[in-house]
Amino acid sequence: MGRSIIKKANFRLKLLYRKKQFLTYHTKKLLAMSLIQCHFDYVSPVWFCGLTKDLKSKLQVTQNKLIRFVLNLEPRSHKGNEDFININWLPVSDRVDQVTLCHGFKMHNNLAPKYMSEHFSPASNAHSYIYNKIRVSANQSGEPCSDTKRHSLPGVKGFGQKTFAYQGFYLWNSLQKSIC
Repeated sequence: MGRSIIKKANFRLKLLYRKKQFLTYHTKKLLAMSLIQCHFDYVSPVWFCGLTKDLKSKLQVTQNKLIRFVLNLEPRSHKGNEDFININWLPVSDRVDQVTLCHGFKMHNNLAPKYMSEHFSPASNAHSYIYNKIRVSANQSGEPCSDTKRHSLPGVKGFGQKTFAYQGFYLWNSLQKSIC
C-alpha cells in the first residue's frame, strides 16, 4: 500500500510542477491537499503501522516534496519544522496519529458505523489489569484519560500490536485527562 501511494503522489506532483508558474500559493496548497495528501490519509490508521521503516521514511520524503512545491522552495533545500508550521500540516506519522484519534473519538461517541465500533468496549467492562497498559508519553504531562473514557486493549503481541484495533485505543488511552 505504501509503495502505491508514493507512486501516485510522485506522479501527480510531477503533473503539478508542469503548471507551477500559473498557480498561486493557495491554489498549490489546495491542489496538493485534494489530489495528493488525501492518499496519505486514506485508511492510513490501518496500513501505516505495518510499513517498514524504509517505506515510512519514503512517505515522509514524498510529503517533504509536496511542502517544497507549495512553498516554492528549491528541490534540495532544507525543510524544517517552521515549514510544517507555515503550511499548517503535520508530518506523516503525526498525521496518521491524528486520523487514528479522530476515528477513536467517533467510536467512543457512537458517531462511527456499527461495524467499526462493535469490537471496542469501555475499560470499565474489562478486568482491572487492563488499566495498567497505558502509556503516558514523555512529552505529555498529566494523567491519562479517566477510567470512564478509556477502552480495553486487545490482548495481542507482535504484529497484532500494529493493527488499528490496538493502536487506535492505545493512542486514545494515552491522551491526557484534560483532552479526553
